Amino acid sequence: MFIEVALDEFTPVQVAFGRLACGAVVLIVLAVSMRAVPRFTWRMTGALAVVGIFMSGLPFILIPLAQQHVTSILASLLNATTPLWTAMFVALLIPAERANRAQLFGLVIGALGIAVLLGAWRVDDFPALGAAFMLGATACYGIGSTLSRVLLNRIQASPVGLSAIQITLSTLIIAPLALATPVPAEGAFELGSAAMWALIALGVTGTSFAYVWFWKIVKAAGATTAASVTYAVPVIATALGIVVLGERLHWYEPVGALVVMSGVWLAQRRPRPRPEVLPELQGSSV
Repeated sequence: MFIEVALDEFTPVQVAFGRLACGAVVLIVLAVSMRAVPRFTWRMTGALAVVGIFMSGLPFILIPLAQQHVTSILASLLNATTPLWTAMFVALLIPAERANRAQLFGLVIGALGIAVLLGAWRVDDFPALGAAFMLGATACYGIGSTLSRVLLNRIQASPVGLSAIQITLSTLIIAPLALATPVPAEGAFELGSAAMWALIALGVTGTSFAYVWFWKIVKAAGATTAASVTYAVPVIATALGIVVLGERLHWYEPVGALVVMSGVWLAQRRPRPRPEVLPELQGSSV
């Protein structure tokens, strides 16, 4: 919803840069006040920059680009595909977590759900461009979540410090793109500008605090579990889209979302570890 409102005055790249800049300021203040400013080597900083590109740089640009062509409701429903991408990239990039048959079946079900969600049979008004941008963003989230496990598993830092460095690096990376875009109209920065306040709210809530909590979940329960936050996003964003923005919900969108969620549930399933047999019981009839 905040992205949709911010796009009234700002370009997609400006929305991305604005939320990152606001988020970085809040996180830096938090890290300094909590004395949680981490000290990283250049190698660790490089790893954080790579993860930041996929977790907050590219997707923060792609999502506003998508919402120029699709509603905030459809964007949020497509955001629910993030765990599918995460499960797929975890299976591809982490050898110890190869996908089993149930998970592969879940990925197929999820893909079919995306087709239903988008109304693939609508040849005349199929939202191809918006869907491509949005799915590109969720694929980036999947890659970023997986790389966070591969590249950041040995980094010892608080979630606040980790988030502060990542968001700051992402801000610096996309700053040249933001500077190259046209300057917003003067009214965009007035106190009565809904777009400006939406951008600030997006940075403070959805970029700073949300990322601190995200890294806490990644450290405690893993990337796949952290990505399952997308179960809640479609419900809240759809309600706000209808009530606040006056958007229309098509029948096939919630149906497709339910199919996607079913695929996500299957794709996230892990086989239960077999109980170990004590040496003294091996070969016995017990």
